[in-house]
Amino acid sequence: MSASLSARVIKAMSLFSGLQALTILCSVIKMKIVALWLGATGVGLFGIFQSVADTVSTLSDLGIRNSAVRDVASGSAAPSRLAVIALTVRRWSLLAGLLGAVVMAAASPLLGNWFFGSYGACWGFLALAAAMLFNALTGGEQALLQGSGRLRSLASANLWGTIAGLLVSIPLFRICGYTGVPLSIAAYALTMYICIRAYRLKAPQKPQQAVGLGAIWHEGKGFARLGLCMALAAFITATAHALFIGMLNDISSTAEVGYVQAGDTIVIRYVGLIFTAIAMEFYPRLASVRGSGRRTALFVNHESILLLLVLTPFILLFLLLREPMVRLLYKEEFLIIVPFITWGVLSSIPKAVSWCMAYSIVSRGDGKVYLLTESLDALLSVPLCLAAYSGWGLTGLGVAYIVWYILYALITGVVYYRRYRLRLSGNVWRVWMLSAALCTAGAFAADMLPLWLSAPMLSAAALAFVRPIRRLLKR
Repeated sequence: MSASLSARVIKAMSLFSGLQALTILCSVIKMKIVALWLGATGVGLFGIFQSVADTVSTLSDLGIRNSAVRDVASGSAAPSRLAVIALTVRRWSLLAGLLGAVVMAAASPLLGNWFFGSYGACWGFLALAAAMLFNALTGGEQALLQGSGRLRSLASANLWGTIAGLLVSIPLFRICGYTGVPLSIAAYALTMYICIRAYRLKAPQKPQQAVGLGAIWHEGKGFARLGLCMALAAFITATAHALFIGMLNDISSTAEVGYVQAGDTIVIRYVGLIFTAIAMEFYPRLASVRGSGRRTALFVNHESILLLLVLTPFILLFLLLREPMVRLLYKEEFLIIVPFITWGVLSSIPKAVSWCMAYSIVSRGDGKVYLLTESLDALLSVPLCLAAYSGWGLTGLGVAYIVWYILYALITGVVYYRRYRLRLSGNVWRVWMLSAALCTAGAFAADMLPLWLSAPMLSAAALAFVRPIRRLLKR
């Protein structure tokens, strides 16, 4: 079982990490076109409208995109049960989309006055109301595909939706000018929904009896409650980050904030592609066995080891290529963030295990505990990062990320050990310590040794992990 399971995880990781890389590339192309045709004003407008859309949807969509996956996964083995869940998810997604659309439309005059000094400047936010509806409907269909294990269909829908969304947006920027910015967000949402509809889950059979509003409410209130907790956790995390950035801007400069944002994007978003890709397969699998503590522990242990084995060579090569990467993504002046990303990327080691344990909380539907752990993690991050930056600059901030995720591992570990009575295996601890030691040594080597000496050392250490991964796949 271990070999086939590892192969499934690696396959899902390669499939969705490549998809996310393409999504980022399309986003870069879109922003480049906006900058060329509409200038800095167009880029600013895009940032305003996109941030408003993200903020409203975070709370209004009830987190159904993530929370419903566990219900779909647990019911996918029984066709009649899956049909009821699919209908419930779609009805709740429609309700969430309408809620988001109404909130956005009602708030559009106030938003227009706040951002542009005129109540009449509400047209752009009215366009976003349509995006709220289509995004919620898309999220429901994505949850159905992920939870039922149709990962290839989910990847295909996202692939074609991303490409088509870019192609639809480009003419709007040219033809409509600044007006095309909010229209492009709405058009992208519609395009994604059309593509996901083409690959939507078709339940093997219809519900055996009519499902009324009462039944839909009863079936969906569980994942809606969990989703709301997950949405609140995401909102608190985003608020904590915004608070840190605001305070950093006060004690430093806007340019320094730009450097921190650039480094954070590399360490959290780009490296996080691996975590997000693996979650596509891991989360529904863990949810399907949430009633069995033994199988939950087995999957968490397996995922932790595999994730550490994949991350370690990745981090070592990242340390080797960090400067060319910064030059490619930004420009020469951003090399100032190299110390930050050198140490910040090591936070992925404690994050790997804490991330796997955190999914055991979500898979069990323990929404209040998840909200508590994520909120505590967010609240600890602000003073920790500010203190480290104030004392040691960008290097200190990178080290603070390591401490931050160690604390998060302790928080999730307490829940995993004390609340669920589960344990990490000895193999997880051994691989964890080995990975931490190698990556820390790699960071010191990359920092202190000349390239002609550090390059072969880091490359050899990274290649040494090929054999353990192959052995795990064959076991």
